[in-house]
Amino acid sequence: MGYKAKDVQLSYDFPQIIPNSDPDFVNYTQFKKQFGEDGDLFIIGFQSKEVFKLDVFNNWRNLSLDVKKVRGVKTVATVSNLLALGKDTATHKFFIRPLATAPLTTQDQADSIKDLILSLPFYKNLLYNDSTHATLMAIKLDQKALLTKTREGLLDSVEALTKRFAEQNKIKLYYTGLPYIRTLYGYKVQHELNLFLALSVLVTSLILLLFFRSFTSVLFPMIIIGIIIVLTLGYVVLLDYRLTLLTALIPPLIVIIAVPNFIYFLNRYHTEYKKYGDKLMGINMMVKNIAKVVFLNNTTTAIGFGVLYFVDSPILKEFGLVAFLMITTTYFATLIIMPLVFSFLPPPSDQQTKYLENKNMRRFIEGVITLIHNKKRWVYGTAITIGLISAVGVTRLHAIGYIMDDIPHKDKLYTDLMFFQENFRGVMPFEIILDTKRQDGALDPNELDKIQQLQDTLATMPEFSTTISIADVAKYANQAFYNGRPSRYTLPSRRDLTFLLRYMPDMNLSKVSDVGFSVTDSNKQLVRITSKMADVGSIRLEKIVNKLNSDIPKIWGDEPMKPEFTGFSIIFLKGNTYLIQNLILSLTMAIILIIVVIVILFPSARLVLITLIPNCLALLITAGLMGFFDIPLKPSSVLVFSIAFGIAIDMSFHFLVNYRQDLKMHNWDVERTVENTMRVTGFSMVYTSLVLLFGFGIFCFSSFGSTIALGALTSLTIFCAMFSNIIVIPALLVSFDKKGK
Repeated sequence: MGYKAKDVQLSYDFPQIIPNSDPDFVNYTQFKKQFGEDGDLFIIGFQSKEVFKLDVFNNWRNLSLDVKKVRGVKTVATVSNLLALGKDTATHKFFIRPLATAPLTTQDQADSIKDLILSLPFYKNLLYNDSTHATLMAIKLDQKALLTKTREGLLDSVEALTKRFAEQNKIKLYYTGLPYIRTLYGYKVQHELNLFLALSVLVTSLILLLFFRSFTSVLFPMIIIGIIIVLTLGYVVLLDYRLTLLTALIPPLIVIIAVPNFIYFLNRYHTEYKKYGDKLMGINMMVKNIAKVVFLNNTTTAIGFGVLYFVDSPILKEFGLVAFLMITTTYFATLIIMPLVFSFLPPPSDQQTKYLENKNMRRFIEGVITLIHNKKRWVYGTAITIGLISAVGVTRLHAIGYIMDDIPHKDKLYTDLMFFQENFRGVMPFEIILDTKRQDGALDPNELDKIQQLQDTLATMPEFSTTISIADVAKYANQAFYNGRPSRYTLPSRRDLTFLLRYMPDMNLSKVSDVGFSVTDSNKQLVRITSKMADVGSIRLEKIVNKLNSDIPKIWGDEPMKPEFTGFSIIFLKGNTYLIQNLILSLTMAIILIIVVIVILFPSARLVLITLIPNCLALLITAGLMGFFDIPLKPSSVLVFSIAFGIAIDMSFHFLVNYRQDLKMHNWDVERTVENTMRVTGFSMVYTSLVLLFGFGIFCFSSFGSTIALGALTSLTIFCAMFSNIIVIPALLVSFDKKGK
């Protein structure tokens, strides 16, 4: 497995959330086959009043030529290499000429090019914003190169060239575009995989050393964890998966989830050894008494992760399956190796078992026992009050997601994106496909007029940048036909359109600009309206789509027109909604499956409720605090509940299994059994909770918002579950299990 694990690779694409069979994903795939990739632009920009200063303009032009030579770059579009459309009256054909064929020699030439660009409305705010003096370079990249590790070298080469330009001209450059964002995601994922693996090992090692005061109690668990990590990475390769933002969390999760197993085993071993004074008897009793508990604990945790495999989302399927295999491996590795290791080691010393007599912990446990015996009403009243307050917070929960959710607002990746949103209204692809239902329907003057009306509607929405369609190409051709007069940048009449088609029979954007994309299909039946938009969030994007769905029928009138909205922005919206719905479904499945486990273990409706109440209370508190502190429901925050519920209920099983085993020993005396169980299991419940609390807490040091939310909210849930399990479950048993059923 180590041999296979060495081949593990990072994913260089945004993770696929919605399944291949989803209609929107099918449309998106078909769109890319028809019109090409929409997320292949690497965008560089700057803001300066000297954009058209002779030296800056020439240097910007030279930079575009150098960038175009980089392997993996297909086209480069800037103000310095724009193409102008002209009319040849002799041949009755349009011709295309670059605005600048060579480096400029005078400032007058640069000024004339600026005037020419401003006289071509087709290019307005596309590559240059005259009101803010911002310009950009759109670099179209080879899609095959973007999906391999070579993308890093490709973008590094381009960045090296641009940095020389920035230093030469003393200009600050901004970078964005989906390829750039994806690559930085990959860098961050790789960095955080190493960081959190190191942090998780460090934190858990310190906690184990602090609790057990033994070097061997740290060394051998960490060796077992190393074995499990190697096996898990081997699973990833054998399953033909790649590490994504989610699956990259699994190695540190192994450390966090495996350590409670060691604590349960070590705590029970030390307890039994002190009881019998014999090493092998202590090991034997440890396995006899704790193996079932750890099995149940790992089963519920595995269920919390494993149900994600049954969600119809590729990224969650991968995460769920690998996590399930990891937890299964963790159980068997712990069960087999730990007793063997103890059998070869000398018996634990008094120093190693001294923690069992920890005065502070003993005082805490005895305080809890007193509380559940003498102040049960106070316990129930407090729990009910907290539950009701939390329920109010739950009513304030709302769901929203942004494409750049994971990136802190101070991060350069985010601030650079804001630069392009402020100056060009965004860079996220948004596409509309209209089917005219007949060949050459896109060239019908009536259709062109309606397309223009739709673009006028889009222009009223501040979230959209300049839109481009066949209507813009027709207006540009009309302007060129009338010798470039800006006033003729209008839709041609039916008569003019006939002449224009003779001059330009294949009216397509890719023929008149180096931007390089088509606005219709080959039959001129499908119309593409392309735009870029700001990262407005899932709620606003959904409202925009709904508004367009209501406006388009009004524009087309009696002639039915059903638009297809696609592009990365739409797929993100669908994926965000899809993920939240499916994670809620997975949480429901996890709860149902865990209830089945409880029923099999304790065939009593009373004990099912006793087990569920404290853990559901912990989830309710977390959800309520999210509502009060305006933490929205996002995939990362919903994922917490499924994972945390599976982990938190482990404490319930740990207590209840030991409680059931001790009932007969204490002649079915519930109160006495609860006291004894608290004294035996209280240490390990608190210790494992602290390990999980600090273990998940390390994710708060992430640079990804979703990872921070996962860590903070899971830690919060486990913290609440620790107190509810230690206090509420014993109180409920004393109150409602009078006959030790």
